[in-house]
Amino acid sequence: MNLTTAVARSAFCLAVARINLPHIQMEKADGLDTEAFEKLLSKQTAFLRGELKSRDNLARFYEAFEAWRDARPEDDSLAWRISELSCAALYASIESLFDEECDDTALILNNIGDLYDEMDALGADTSGLRGYWADICQEFEAEFAEVRQLPLAKRYFQWLSEMDVSLFGVSND
Repeated sequence: MNLTTAVARSAFCLAVARINLPHIQMEKADGLDTEAFEKLLSKQTAFLRGELKSRDNLARFYEAFEAWRDARPEDDSLAWRISELSCAALYASIESLFDEECDDTALILNNIGDLYDEMDALGADTSGLRGYWADICQEFEAEFAEVRQLPLAKRYFQWLSEMDVSLFGVSND
C-alpha cells in the first residue's frame, strides 16, 4: 500500500486501531484498565474529524497513552499481540501527524500478516479473514489513499463505522 501523505497514513492506522477495538474491549472485560487507549482513540477520531483543534490537547492524551502502554502487562499470547497491534496502530496514527516523515504502515501491514500466519500455524483457516483485510485495504486505497488535509471527509467515518468485525473475526458488539 502506497500512502504518500501523513494524513492518509494517520487515517489508515486509525482504521486499523478502530477496527480491532473489540480486542481492547476484551481486555477491559477481563479487568484491565483500557481508559487511556479509549480516550486517545476518541480524541484522535475527533482530531481527524476537525472537532478537536488543539495538537497540545491531543499530545496530552498521547502521553498518557504511551505511559499506559509502557506499563501494560506483556505476555506471549496471540490475544495480547493482537491488542498490541491495535496499540501500535493508534500510536502510528498520532505519530504520522506529529512527524510527517513517520511511516509505520509497512510495519502494521507486516504485523497483520504475521498474526494471520501464526493463526494458520495454530490450525485456524484465515483465508476469509485475509480476504476481508484485502477488501478493506482496497477500499481504503481507492477512496482515501490520497487525502491530504484535515478534517477528513464524512465518508471516511461512515466507511469506518461499517467495519463491525475485527481483522481477526471478533464482532464489534
